[in-house]
Amino acid sequence: MKTNLIFAILLFSGVVFSQDYHHWSEHFGARASLLGGAATSGLGDNATTYYNAASMAFVENPSMSISVNAYRMRFLKVENALGEGFDLSESSFSTMPNLIAGIMTFDKHPRFRLGYSVLTRRSFSSKFDFLSERDDEILPQFVGPERWVYAYNLNHRLMEYWAGFALSYQLRPGFSIGLSHYGIYRDVKYNRSYSISILPQDFSGLEVYEFSNVHSFNYYNVKGVFKPSIALNVENFKFGLAYTTPSFNMFGNAKAFREISYINWKDISPEVTFDIQIVDRIDKIKARHKEYGSLAFGVSWKLGKRAWLHFTNETFFGGTEYFIFDADEKPSIYPDVFTEEQLENLILGDQNFLSLTEQTEARTNIGMGLEAKVAKRWDLYLGARTDFLYNEVAGDRYEEQVMYIESSRWQLYHFSLGLGYLTKKNKRYTVGLEYGMAGMNALKNIVGNSSSNSFKLLLEIEVGKTPDN
Repeated sequence: MKTNLIFAILLFSGVVFSQDYHHWSEHFGARASLLGGAATSGLGDNATTYYNAASMAFVENPSMSISVNAYRMRFLKVENALGEGFDLSESSFSTMPNLIAGIMTFDKHPRFRLGYSVLTRRSFSSKFDFLSERDDEILPQFVGPERWVYAYNLNHRLMEYWAGFALSYQLRPGFSIGLSHYGIYRDVKYNRSYSISILPQDFSGLEVYEFSNVHSFNYYNVKGVFKPSIALNVENFKFGLAYTTPSFNMFGNAKAFREISYINWKDISPEVTFDIQIVDRIDKIKARHKEYGSLAFGVSWKLGKRAWLHFTNETFFGGTEYFIFDADEKPSIYPDVFTEEQLENLILGDQNFLSLTEQTEARTNIGMGLEAKVAKRWDLYLGARTDFLYNEVAGDRYEEQVMYIESSRWQLYHFSLGLGYLTKKNKRYTVGLEYGMAGMNALKNIVGNSSSNSFKLLLEIEVGKTPDN
């Protein structure tokens, strides 16, 4: 009895590791990705259109187009995630365009440069399906064991695309300023349901005990940001500073469905003394998602004649909890005989039934990379970076009365290795592998043994006049 009651508490809590609240899961351009995201000082390629528009002034031979594709495999295993003996595992494969970018020059205005880029700023998907049936003697009013049926389903997808342009102007040799602007499209689809059914083995008119909880919503949001920047470039040293403004909202829309029901649950939990079903849906409601901005600085040092060491520190600002969407209406309640105080204390809490909130905490990530010329046309890239969780509050959401996205509590670390090859016709090919893992301190917070591993293959083709570093 004790084991299964503990299991029920864990199940209600939703301690499952799905949502990706990380800023630095993705980087853009093969070199930047393989060098640990240490690109704020400027790497001399088209990825500077995103990282630091000012450093476009120092791209010696800007190419007209660049295309990067990323292929990711992700493996997740959590032992005892839904209680003792109930494990969850997931493996997934995805492909996406990482970056399309270019830089243009002007013969009559050589100090000006114009860049453009389209990138997949965030990409995450997670899917769990779990069903278990077991016989256990839990309820003392029945002779013999009861059949317990546990079901859990989660499907979550997040995509965020940024598209924009960048300008740079060289004030004097070695020093430039820049500005970029991005329009952002964010699309989130989320569905989570879990249920417990208890069926006595003798079905001759005996009661069935059931609990179910369903959260389902989709929303999209269109917003924008600006990124002013400066860059310094001397013979053996580079410095860059880039500020991303808080986002300004343009428009967005959401739809949501939610249902909670308790049937004969008073014998399981004394706090629920009545049968009840609460259900509601909305089809169109305004949605807004916020970016709070960041400040990044980076430096690069030349090591001898054949290598560069790059470093970037980016601090992402936090903000208080806010509504992504807020439906201010009373749900359908069956039977409709309960007082507002009963509903607030036992079921709904003080939040609207179909409202979704988010909170962003300030975080700082760092990245380091080493690039070295190992042959006339071959370059080697090594990198490492942190990828810290920025919403630990989401991992503590246990109460049933709020709509929320379940979250991991994992601090991630990424390591990368790659090679670049420059052809005689000034076409550059870059290939590399990135490995991501959860930190040991995060894994200690999880019931049982756990592992989180991801592998990303990066392929880049740069066409046009390509810098020969």
